[in-house]
Amino acid sequence: MSAPPQRPSRPPSPAADTSTPIGRAAAGFYLAFEAVDDSDRLREAANWVGSQQAPESDSRQKYLALATAITKVEQIRRHAGRTLRDIAATASNTAARLTDDTGLSPDINDAIKAAVRHESVAVCERAVRMINHQTRLVLDLDEVTAAMTVDDWLTSHRLAD
Repeated sequence: MSAPPQRPSRPPSPAADTSTPIGRAAAGFYLAFEAVDDSDRLREAANWVGSQQAPESDSRQKYLALATAITKVEQIRRHAGRTLRDIAATASNTAARLTDDTGLSPDINDAIKAAVRHESVAVCERAVRMINHQTRLVLDLDEVTAAMTVDDWLTSHRLAD
């Protein structure tokens, strides 16, 4: 009996700061990714033992879908992080310019902070929705996890807000 075909080993999931909404969504995504990947690897091994053939197309499609999802989640995380840093930098520069150059009251800082909070929340909410969409796509790849909602998945892993 020859050895089953080997898929590349899965690299460790990136760390996610679960103190933030984006971090919790990303952590939930990576847990879903690992669960579906583990299930697929087990199913692939069991199928190979039973038939002495690798179930090529289903497993390959799932592997490609997982790779695509992980790439998109990392793009979302990077873009959201950059956007949040840009918002903070612009607000800081604006506050300094307004208070130094125009002699406006330092109370302008409160208005700027409120605007930063509003914009930051909008960026985070959009990023979380986009990551949760990828989580849904990953959960749908396995018959066991497909029945769960993303909210149930996150709650079951103590990652819900």
